[in-house]
Amino acid sequence: MARLPIVSWIGNAAAVFTGPRGAVSHQAHAVGCSRQTAYAHAEKVRAAVCNAAGGGPTRVQLQQELCRQSAEIALLKQRLEGVAEFPEEEQQRFAATATAMGLSYSQTRALLEIVVKKNAPVGQRLRGG
Repeated sequence: MARLPIVSWIGNAAAVFTGPRGAVSHQAHAVGCSRQTAYAHAEKVRAAVCNAAGGGPTRVQLQQELCRQSAEIALLKQRLEGVAEFPEEEQQRFAATATAMGLSYSQTRALLEIVVKKNAPVGQRLRGG
């Protein structure tokens, strides 16, 4: 954890990058750190500024993306309300009952695909049970 406030780091960076001869020593003495620490702070400030200006998405872009994703989540939640659960165990029971009632494998598979709306590979589910 930094012992000096961030303002001191910025002051150190200003002394390192723009100060006249002796500015680093004077700044380091003023804030109570060594010259080496002032140079280290200057490098960290430089890296942070370069990182912030590094071409990443802006705050507005991130807010727009968040808004778009929130709308998508709301739509998915709305769609999910109309979906009934049909776990694998129930699908196997459905297939066994349909076969016992005289439906062929392909007929049973066609009906099961209608029910599960092709959310999963039906052939694998039918073979699993």
